[in-house]
Amino acid sequence: MTGQINGHTRINGQARRGSATIMMAGALAMLFLSGCGATQESRLAASGSPAGSATSASGTVVAQLDETSLSSTPSSESVPPHDTATTAGHYLAARQALYFNDMAQSADFFLRTLEGEADDVALIQQAFLTQYYYGDIERAAALGRQLESLNIVVPLAGEPATALALRNGDWPATQVLADRIAEDNAAMVMAGLIQAWSLVAVGQGDAGISRLLEAGRLAIDADRGMPAYFRLHAALMAERLGLDAEARQRVIGLHEGAIPAHVALPLAAFHARQGQWDLAEDLVEMRLSSQFNMAEVMGGLRRQANALPTIQEHIADAVVAMALEERAGNGAQSLSARLRFSLFINPGNHFARLLLAQNLTDYGQYDAALDNLGKVPDGGIYGQLARLSEASVFEEQGDIDSAIDRMQLVVARDPSNSYLFHRMGDSYRRDSRFAESRDSYMKAMALGRDTGGLHRSLGVSLERLGESEAAETHLIRAIEIDPGDAYALNYLGYWWADEGRNLDQAIAMIERAVSQRPTSGFFVDSLGWVHFKLGDAARAVGYLERATELEPSDPEITGHLGDAYWALGRYDEARYKWKLALSLSTDEEEQTMLRGRLESGLAPEDMPGHNSSGAD
Repeated sequence: MTGQINGHTRINGQARRGSATIMMAGALAMLFLSGCGATQESRLAASGSPAGSATSASGTVVAQLDETSLSSTPSSESVPPHDTATTAGHYLAARQALYFNDMAQSADFFLRTLEGEADDVALIQQAFLTQYYYGDIERAAALGRQLESLNIVVPLAGEPATALALRNGDWPATQVLADRIAEDNAAMVMAGLIQAWSLVAVGQGDAGISRLLEAGRLAIDADRGMPAYFRLHAALMAERLGLDAEARQRVIGLHEGAIPAHVALPLAAFHARQGQWDLAEDLVEMRLSSQFNMAEVMGGLRRQANALPTIQEHIADAVVAMALEERAGNGAQSLSARLRFSLFINPGNHFARLLLAQNLTDYGQYDAALDNLGKVPDGGIYGQLARLSEASVFEEQGDIDSAIDRMQLVVARDPSNSYLFHRMGDSYRRDSRFAESRDSYMKAMALGRDTGGLHRSLGVSLERLGESEAAETHLIRAIEIDPGDAYALNYLGYWWADEGRNLDQAIAMIERAVSQRPTSGFFVDSLGWVHFKLGDAARAVGYLERATELEPSDPEITGHLGDAYWALGRYDEARYKWKLALSLSTDEEEQTMLRGRLESGLAPEDMPGHNSSGAD
């Protein structure tokens, strides 16, 4: 099998047959957020791509701005031009920019709209939110004060002013403004974190720790209890007060739990400052994913070991941890706003900048994402994460050469990291450079990587190179490692079914894949197609009709349905589907096959059951 199945061209052995291409640019660098060490690696293996398929980190920006304008949200680097000579034109341009998720232009146009409608409360609210989400904290603070003067209560309205007070170290003002934040029940935890550290800043350490734990009780989850970052920040407060013994006591056992990297790294930095290098190294080794350059992480911790972070730095870390926790729980708060808040009070928060870059990428704002990633320097704790994210953004833009160039630079800095070779192999494979992808995957294996995702991806590349026996071996190995790997199950099952081999096993594999991914049109198509190959066109047609509903623009699936209709004697419907498939196809070989179908119908050798002699 060399890239075609029954005359239907696949796309690089990738998503058309549900294989291993589920990476999205923004998701790439963020898979370290939720996991630790070996557990995270096992999830990566199951995902089929080192990038995984992490949930978007975008929060609820758009919904809070305008619930009615964004039922479907395309992404674009630029918004089509509007005639903005009038107030109405500015407003329409702002709405259109919002529709295209261009927060910078939307914020600008809403401000221009206000020039002609300065007393319009709805416009002030929209302008405030867009300025906050865009990151102009000072202008957002002014708009928030304007809303307050009008006695208009808007969620988040007090936060920009609080950020200003924090950046200026005005702790009495911070306390007052945090009380205002707390008037919004959904923001009480954030207010508590800010107030707690503000109390520490003015020497009221015991009151600060008490206020922190009070906020922690508000954040308790029925299943997970109090989030780990509260224990960490209680220890950091004690450390700042010079109570090192109490600080060490408060984190005993914390590193043994399933803490995410954004808690593990500040905890490792704490241990480094305490001279507990064995604990710091253990956290780095066990709680960080392979996307980190471990030597550079340890070097960064050593450079930071002799200085306490500022209180603003602690608050910025706490606010990001809170936002991530709330997103995982009920999603009620916007991660985007919290990231802007944190970066305003601590522009050097590289973790927040990575998250913001992901957020921007999710909304198609690639230039802004790359600008933020460029502010994360090489050689530090997050440098490698930033470069990997840059590679993902380039790939998302279709600039595969720049993505691979960036990956090669990363590999040169961390040449013993097997994950990086796996990731580079994925980039090559998506660019149809199958020999290079195979070699990268083999290098990953030589360095000790043995995950289902690696074997699956290697199997796909080998199959595309015509190395069928080796390809089957690795696809089977992928399923042995992860029996629930829907992509490997579907790929191998479809391959066998298309060639009329091992049909009983093939259908069982595809049924398992569909049970794992019931809304995948490609998987449902595979199930219909294997029934067709078994000679049961009547059963196949139901699955194929469902597959076309799930993937209406896919010519291969549409063509399959046409084949099934023809086998059932539904000739007009068959020709209609083949004609539609022809209009959808961009592949010359597939187009030639479909024209032949339209002219002569389904050839005898393509009728259902023709290859069934290869069944078990």
